[in-house]
Amino acid sequence: MLQRLSVAIGLALAAVLLSPASAHADDQITITIAKHARLTADGSVVIRAFVRCGPLPGAEDFQEVHAGIAQPRTGAGGEGGLDGTVVCDGVERAHTARFSPLDQSFRPGPARANVSMIACRLVGDDQVCFTDSESRRVIIARRR
Repeated sequence: MLQRLSVAIGLALAAVLLSPASAHADDQITITIAKHARLTADGSVVIRAFVRCGPLPGAEDFQEVHAGIAQPRTGAGGEGGLDGTVVCDGVERAHTARFSPLDQSFRPGPARANVSMIACRLVGDDQVCFTDSESRRVIIARRR
């Protein structure tokens, strides 16, 4: 199930990234995932992501932010979004994502976290989309 989830997210992002009106916004959107994740008392995992977006041209059309985590050693995984809305005003802000395990339980140790964002704007008669994604190894630690 975890592999199917990763493939589905990857295919959806690839479709957006390869469309002619998309732009990989190296300087418009940046995402950084913190190295340490937290295992909560209920078995969920919380990651922190730092996102800077914009300012972007035109009027806002839509934005989506997806996040996921996988722990191959245990088979645990989860997906969702970031808390709150990413504001595209050029200021970096911290966001969190909370993942409840889908099949197996999360355990302290290494995992792979990812966050991807697409922000589409209307510029004149055109829709222009900006994207970024980050994937990194994180360490899940017990709640203190």
